[in-house]
Amino acid sequence: VKNDILDIQAFRNWMPEYKNAEFVYADGTTDQDNPYLGTPAEKQYICGWAIEKMSKSMFNVVNPDDVVEQFGADTLRLYEMFLGPLEMSKPWDTNGIDGVHRFLRKYWNMHENVTDEVPTREELKSLHKLIKKVTWDIENFSFNTSIPAFMIAANELGKCNKKAILEQFAILLAPYAPHIAEEAWHRCGNNTLVIDATWPECDESYLVEDSVKYPVQFNGKVKFTIELPKTASKEEIEAAVMNDDQTKKQLNGVTPKKVIVVPGRIINFVV
Repeated sequence: VKNDILDIQAFRNWMPEYKNAEFVYADGTTDQDNPYLGTPAEKQYICGWAIEKMSKSMFNVVNPDDVVEQFGADTLRLYEMFLGPLEMSKPWDTNGIDGVHRFLRKYWNMHENVTDEVPTREELKSLHKLIKKVTWDIENFSFNTSIPAFMIAANELGKCNKKAILEQFAILLAPYAPHIAEEAWHRCGNNTLVIDATWPECDESYLVEDSVKYPVQFNGKVKFTIELPKTASKEEIEAAVMNDDQTKKQLNGVTPKKVIVVPGRIINFVV
């Protein structure tokens, strides 16, 4: 069974007692209506499913060696945690494993040419958000929510290859994907083990927002967003949005009856 679809011919070969069984497909037809071998896309037998612990009697055992051979041990570790809380039973489905594997490949590619360049404030912000999240998750055994945090950080950092960022990232990733984290740690020029490194501390100053993204409404309908300094006064906000080209396009020469500005939250034009 793959993606809830039964490979009927493989099933018959596996269990000869079902060789002459009749299967009713998703379109309501049977073998007798249209005899064939295999499972064409237009003739699929959709299986039901239930969440069960892996056991030989349920025929749902997955050999981890097969997964490791195809994707690697780190991908298997990450995906097992990504499926949900470790103490809960959840369905094993390898469909989502590609996303975890792509993240590890993307992370590895960031180490091609590691530099000593000073990180930008935005890069440090992404890193310290990750430090705060992963630290909390580990202390609270909430490992499954760390995996999306790693993915988001990698997307925000993009092609960042700065040692100051990648070293800290490797330390955070080590409990989850120890093999690639160890290699990444050495790619940063370290001769020690990543597991012996000091755990990073979150600097909250990097998490303070300097600006606010305001949704700009016209008669209650959001048309666009505008980013303005967090410290801007009500008058400064109104002046900035009135001079924005997107506002002029929406108004099309019409003078608004009223401009409602809620600092830090929203801007609304009543036309």
